[in-house]
Amino acid sequence: MTTTHTYHRHIDGLRAISVLSVIFYHFGQTAFTGGYVGVDIFFVISGFLITKLILSEIENTETFNFKRFYIRRMRRLIPALLATLVGSLLCAAILYSPEQFSAFGRSLAASILSVSNILFWTESGYFDTDSHLKPLLHTWSLSVEEQFYLFWPAILVFCISFQRNHSKIIYTLLFIGFFSFILNAIWVNGNFDSDYKSTIFYLTPFRIFELTLGALTIFIAARLPSNQKYHEISMAVGLFMVAYSIFGYTDNIIFPYYNALVPCIGAMLIIISSNSKIFGYILTNPISVGIGLISYSMYLTHWPILVFYEYFKFDTIHDSEYIPIFIATLSISIAMYFFIEKPFRKKSHTTNQKPFITTVFISILAITAVGLQINASSGWEWRYNDITLSNTAINEGKKRRFSLLHSGCNLTRLQDEKYCNKDALWKILVIGNSHEPDGYNAFQHIYKENPNVSLIYFGTLNKCAPYITDSGIISDNNDRACKKRISILNSPKFISSLSGLIYSSNFPFSQNKKISWEIISYMKKINKKLPLVVMGSYINMKKDCSELINHFKSYQACINPKFVSYGPETDETKNPKINKTDLKYLYINKMGMLCSKGKISTCQTKANKEPFTYDKHHLSLGFAIYIGSLIKRTYNMDLEKIGFPPIKHTHAPPKVLPHT
Repeated sequence: MTTTHTYHRHIDGLRAISVLSVIFYHFGQTAFTGGYVGVDIFFVISGFLITKLILSEIENTETFNFKRFYIRRMRRLIPALLATLVGSLLCAAILYSPEQFSAFGRSLAASILSVSNILFWTESGYFDTDSHLKPLLHTWSLSVEEQFYLFWPAILVFCISFQRNHSKIIYTLLFIGFFSFILNAIWVNGNFDSDYKSTIFYLTPFRIFELTLGALTIFIAARLPSNQKYHEISMAVGLFMVAYSIFGYTDNIIFPYYNALVPCIGAMLIIISSNSKIFGYILTNPISVGIGLISYSMYLTHWPILVFYEYFKFDTIHDSEYIPIFIATLSISIAMYFFIEKPFRKKSHTTNQKPFITTVFISILAITAVGLQINASSGWEWRYNDITLSNTAINEGKKRRFSLLHSGCNLTRLQDEKYCNKDALWKILVIGNSHEPDGYNAFQHIYKENPNVSLIYFGTLNKCAPYITDSGIISDNNDRACKKRISILNSPKFISSLSGLIYSSNFPFSQNKKISWEIISYMKKINKKLPLVVMGSYINMKKDCSELINHFKSYQACINPKFVSYGPETDETKNPKINKTDLKYLYINKMGMLCSKGKISTCQTKANKEPFTYDKHHLSLGFAIYIGSLIKRTYNMDLEKIGFPPIKHTHAPPKVLPHT
């Protein structure tokens, strides 16, 4: 097989399909539900081109110049990336609140150091709504590629140095690709962590098989007949597979894993079909090739433009607004291609590369230093003279929400007398989702003066994926001590020892809480006298309350109907499909306690010098304590009637600051 470094016009057309599918997916176009596979197609293209470039140099020169390879990669990728990062830095400095700007600083440093995929993996999922506050989120894929470039040339050179036989390279590629793919299978089926979708999506080892598929394409293409008929069939099938993925996939599938094989193999078939004229024209026409040439700049710029525009507008983007956003992306990308990408790539063969390398490393150090300083300085709060909630106050408030839990009793500490009172007359379990701490904080305040009450928190059902079998409640998740915690719920001795159960969850009666009700029902069958309290929901918002407060300088902004995504006026009857008719419970109506006549416009937004939430719906510690005081006053008799411990009545709750 002879490898030559030639221009592949149809690959630029494939780049166009890839970048447009990603852009339209990010723009929320309903037809492009699987548009994110464009990134995987890029990986296949990169694997093909980089491997071909390396093999071509080795065959033509019988050696490989690592220095020249990395300089060419730097000239190809770094200048446009630097321009994107600097532009994003300026926009973020002007627009972002200290809280968001501090987070941006972390991502800025991670992006230039090619580890942003690792950073975003540690934070939240790619499909989370908070991704629209991360203008550099898309650089995760660039980090994967750059990490790939670090070891790939060495592997190929190592293989060839022992035997100039392509079969050895093929076997090596097959082994690496197979290992990466099996790693996906092991991680998905092994329940090693609760966020496996995020792990296999972001981290390089789980993506290597896509790049190796691109590399294997070189050897497949060499064996494919040059007959145009075969190329037309291959191109048609490849385009169909890519289209099926773009328009047929959704966010809910496991990805990459086996689902990535369809777009990746489709991309392979397209790449090897260089002689296709009929179907190939879809990719080789001037428009497709033109978009393909600027695809890197389009990928870099489209997401920051979208994120910053949405943040500036501070509202939902309407479909009509995506047209000017796309035009802006196209215009900036064309300018970046001709004035940044192309000039730097042309100079990749010049003899003196020292000035360029020096400039790049100084730029990397400078941007890293700026990013880390932004993060360390709490997002340059000096930019705002009238900020209501500082970044420090917000972060401390979010941490304070868990302060009582740190010293409290949970299922993994039942035998530890430092945390749990094993001799308490009343043992009450708090269970739920991420709102479990809210119920715990409220009832901890209620019973804090009663030494005969031991309040136990489960530790949230989130990520445990429990299910009911004939033998009881099961969780296969090895993460977060899920198996251990769930197994305790199967203990008749433990369940019989409980004097009360508190279910604290956002949307407690929604259909996706069915398993929670099944668990509660299972427990009540064992302990038929177990009294149940259900904590109702409170207001949910489209944006973080702290962001709204700082933007509008008012706590009332958090209950502005424009930003309210859920008002629990009829929380208890939201979903009648939940079969709970046989479960008697006391419903704690937060809306009734906190809002005059049940109207959101009259709801309390602040208590004990804290907003009711710093994010979109989780209650702050101060507000949960305030709710506990209201429960003392409002539900005192009701709680005792169902069997909960007596409460020392408080005549007046803590002072509530007026709306501002």
